[in-house]
Amino acid sequence: MRIICVNTGDKFGHWYVKNLKHMIDTYSGLKYDEFVVITSENHKGVFNKLQMFDMYRDGENLYFDLDICIYGKVPNLIRKDVTVLKIWWHKIFHTSFNSSIISWTGDHSYIYKTFMKDPKMYEEKYNKGLDEMIEKEKLVVNNYGKVCYSIQGTGTEYLPKNPNYSIVLFNQKHHLMEPGWTGWWTNYFLPKSQ
Repeated sequence: MRIICVNTGDKFGHWYVKNLKHMIDTYSGLKYDEFVVITSENHKGVFNKLQMFDMYRDGENLYFDLDICIYGKVPNLIRKDVTVLKIWWHKIFHTSFNSSIISWTGDHSYIYKTFMKDPKMYEEKYNKGLDEMIEKEKLVVNNYGKVCYSIQGTGTEYLPKNPNYSIVLFNQKHHLMEPGWTGWWTNYFLPKSQ
């Protein structure tokens, strides 16, 4: 099994990659053969994530965003067909999909090939993000059940730890460790100095 993350742009430093690996190795119970980080910036923002479907066409693949907290044993997230999260934690706005966690097995490079037919058009058409594109273009149709929860839709950034899950999404809150914003989740993070 391969675990994948993407670290492009300047939103997330290298600490976030090390922190994700630390949480996976320490709390998740996941056994993997390879931990890879995509750093190539060939597209606009989040669309760089699509490169993974072209780069990894074999085996079991499990992708995680960098702005999550894993604080316990995760459920089985490996899927044959490309599977993303279905938003259940707040009202649906422009998309019901969330690509903070994605799994697939084998060759699903059609997703990247579709995007590469006209990258500029897709980036402009789906300027709210990748999730809307993969849903509206029907590039992915499979979703997980309730395998995690999100800080979005809670009405507060200081949500309590939910014992029913082992993953919480911070959904673009790249300032997880900033003073005044830290919460219970920092107990699961690497010290900022590492």
